[in-house]
Amino acid sequence: MGNIIFISLSCYGVLSRCWDSITRRATSVRLEGALSNPSPSWDGRFDDDLIAEILSRLPAKSLLRFRCVCKSWLALISDPYFARKHISTYISRLKLLVTVNPTRSIDFEAILKDDDRVGYTVLPEAPRLWVLGSCNGLICREEDEGGDLILWNPSTRDTYKLPEQIKTRHRQFFGFGYDSTNEDYKVIVGLQTEITVFTLKTGSWKIVEQSEYVGRFYGEGCLLNGALHWLEDRRSKFTIISFDLAEEKFQELPPPNICRKEISSRLGIGKTIGNCLFLYLYDSKRHTSQTGIAFTIWVLNEYGVNESWTRVVQIPSSSLSPRHIFDYKPISVLEDDKVLMNRISKRSQWNHLVLYNPKENRQKKYRRLIHDYYIMPKLYVETLVSPKTGR
Repeated sequence: MGNIIFISLSCYGVLSRCWDSITRRATSVRLEGALSNPSPSWDGRFDDDLIAEILSRLPAKSLLRFRCVCKSWLALISDPYFARKHISTYISRLKLLVTVNPTRSIDFEAILKDDDRVGYTVLPEAPRLWVLGSCNGLICREEDEGGDLILWNPSTRDTYKLPEQIKTRHRQFFGFGYDSTNEDYKVIVGLQTEITVFTLKTGSWKIVEQSEYVGRFYGEGCLLNGALHWLEDRRSKFTIISFDLAEEKFQELPPPNICRKEISSRLGIGKTIGNCLFLYLYDSKRHTSQTGIAFTIWVLNEYGVNESWTRVVQIPSSSLSPRHIFDYKPISVLEDDKVLMNRISKRSQWNHLVLYNPKENRQKKYRRLIHDYYIMPKLYVETLVSPKTGR
């Protein structure tokens, strides 16, 4: 009883503190009726629409606690419409999923602070996992390589096991994303001889008749603009291939004329913190010799416009640890062109997260952010979306 009273008082305090800021921004957010004529003599009671508006701006963790305040709040927070509203109005705090054993969740904002001893939350329900993708707070994962595929919301701890798929262990490429046209979540897996797609609405797998793309690229697709993207990296040239989640068709994007591929180079793609596609070129030869530029990163500022590729940062080899000890892989490009990278150890099974600051030309290592050798950290957002229904 005491806990419920405490939570109720906490909720009342949250609503009160939000009142002034919500009122000031009423015009810009266009609240429907709730604040059209705010009374100067407020009597301490909140309109239902206003409560919904304020609650939609709170973190998922707080909302899960607030469900026990009263039946009306439980019904509101459990409503799929509210879950969608929460995604669109709450400036979701980014989280970083780090696989150790068990898996850990880290507040992304904490990584940007000066303290290198970042705290984390342990997720005991995910002892060791492989991640196939992240979208709207849902993680597509498997317990071990080749195991059952599961949709999982780390914020609510809810899970949904996908029906069995043949030959999952032999997949070549994969991805997970949201089809906004059909309001459906989809998983794509490229096997040795066929490409299959799972849709959450039907709860079943189907074969996509575009087998000419089998064997051309590998790994996880980068979700952006309603499509998954992979890099086809050949010896002398490269191509970005996308899979439209609504049309369920592949297409090849015009290769950017921005860099020259060499034998000692490695290419990769990713998504910036501002939801733009980025491409990186890594020169292992220069990294080994500790001379010249090891990494060059370009950002596609306007999706679909090939001329909008812009070089944003170059990382000198001298600012990285020696290659015979460590390798590097960019995870995301942040504000001020800082680069969050995975530093891969060649002498142990543990890796570290590092943040490269181009203004200071140095990398910062986070002492406690070690993780499994084979699994990349994954960015996700806190939401209330159900992995069972996608709502």
